[in-house]
Amino acid sequence: MEPNFQAHLFICTNDRGPDGKRPSCAHRGANELRDQVKAACREKGFAPGTVRINSAGCLDQCERGVTAVLYPSGKWFLDLKPEDAPRLVRAVEDEIRGG
Repeated sequence: MEPNFQAHLFICTNDRGPDGKRPSCAHRGANELRDQVKAACREKGFAPGTVRINSAGCLDQCERGVTAVLYPSGKWFLDLKPEDAPRLVRAVEDEIRGG
């Protein structure tokens, strides 16, 4: 069975601990951002199975802030903060509309 997601957003929530050699998205508000995006997408009432919001391990953009990538377009978002949740939700909506 093939998934039928029209939009699949991965948000890095990697945690290297407070003393990691590289920055960690988890220590920059990534979990709060992911939770806000998930909640907003639920509120939008997208059809079941069309949208998936996932935590991701390291996306290897650590020095560029909290990072997300949206598929199938492959659009990247860098230096995110929890207050960017509406921007990501709009991107998910655009992805569903095909553009």
